[in-house]
Amino acid sequence: MRARDFFLALLIIAAGLFLTYAKSGRFDDWTVVWNGPWFGSTDEFAYEETREIAGPVPAELRVQNAHGIIEIAATGGTDKAVVTFKKRIRSRNRTEADKVAADLRMTVAAVEGRLVLGTNREEFKRRNFSTDFKIVIPPATSVVVKNSYGLVRIEGAGKSEIENPHGDVTVLGSAGPLTVVSSYSRVEVDGVRGEARISAPHADVDVRNVDGAVDLDHSYGSIGLDRIGRRTVVKGNHSEITAQNLAGEAEIASSYERITVAAAKSVKVRAHHCDIEARDIDGAFDLENSYGQARLNRLTGDLRIDGQNIAVSALDLGSGKIFVRTSNENVTLSGFSGPAEAVLTHSVLTLEPAAALSGPVDVQGEYVDVLLSWPAGFRAPFEGRTRNGRILWNLADKPDSETSNGTTELFAYSSATGKPKVKIATAHADIRVEPAGR
Repeated sequence: MRARDFFLALLIIAAGLFLTYAKSGRFDDWTVVWNGPWFGSTDEFAYEETREIAGPVPAELRVQNAHGIIEIAATGGTDKAVVTFKKRIRSRNRTEADKVAADLRMTVAAVEGRLVLGTNREEFKRRNFSTDFKIVIPPATSVVVKNSYGLVRIEGAGKSEIENPHGDVTVLGSAGPLTVVSSYSRVEVDGVRGEARISAPHADVDVRNVDGAVDLDHSYGSIGLDRIGRRTVVKGNHSEITAQNLAGEAEIASSYERITVAAAKSVKVRAHHCDIEARDIDGAFDLENSYGQARLNRLTGDLRIDGQNIAVSALDLGSGKIFVRTSNENVTLSGFSGPAEAVLTHSVLTLEPAAALSGPVDVQGEYVDVLLSWPAGFRAPFEGRTRNGRILWNLADKPDSETSNGTTELFAYSSATGKPKVKIATAHADIRVEPAGR
């Protein structure tokens, strides 16, 4: 490589780093480098002051900060606000830190019915410091926080809006509604009496005890949801999702990570390369996926699975309507009594219906071996057809007719009029009918 090409490559890399840091707002972090061990050692010097703001304070508190920790607690028995402002300054010595501390200050303003707290950070060219707020406010006060690179913790507030791109967010006991925008750090929400809207890419998110609906945008991390009172919508990408105790409808999307749902109402999942586990679903379950496993247990409503390369194990399915379409992976359907339809290729299908069927069974397959466990004492018209395969009828009752000439056809229980028909058609594979329990 010629020298000119080498330096051009370095320039392209440097430009990429510049754009990345400019977009993420991380240039302020370089003050740690400039003042760190490579350019002379520094120490941190702390300065703290407390200010009381007489009540009644406005109904909304706004905090505008950059690097630092913000802790807000809404407590009873007061109509005033108490603010503790802490300055943490990195400097080579106390004298230099004192000069910065003298000029760095908290700003307080009442603007259009809002109490606005901030700092004069923008007046500094060299920002080798962080600023922390610890605030006590009256209960039910609304809160709007804009921060970055530090923890935001809010407890007991009213309506809350939090923007903290590169810092942890913790919200406890909010009256709601709640809006959180964050990334690259943990988000924890426990106790919201309204709805919650959260956007948190590249973060771990834990949301519990929300009375209202939850709307979550996410990518690259884990999500935990527990005890959500109304509708749940998760728009994920590379998101590992665990959701339980969902009282309302749920819509969940993700890719390449496991999705687990337990104790929920009707659930819709849109996935790609995901393993799915669902149990105790008191309603319908609708899944579209590719390349993964779907394991379901105890479902009271309809089941719909549509995709490719999905291995399916569905047990204790109840009386809802069943539709499964997939390929190249085995499918087991057990404990169902309602109508069932399966469209498969290159797989093995195992059917274990309940003691009696209330709806028809229709299987369409190619290169699909089918095993049907016939309930004891059950009588319903059966029609089996396979091309280039066999039909193995292992029940005590003999079939009504069986023919084979390239295509094998078998009919049984044709006189059981008024009963739902069981119809199985495949090709290049066998159909086996066994007594249940064998």
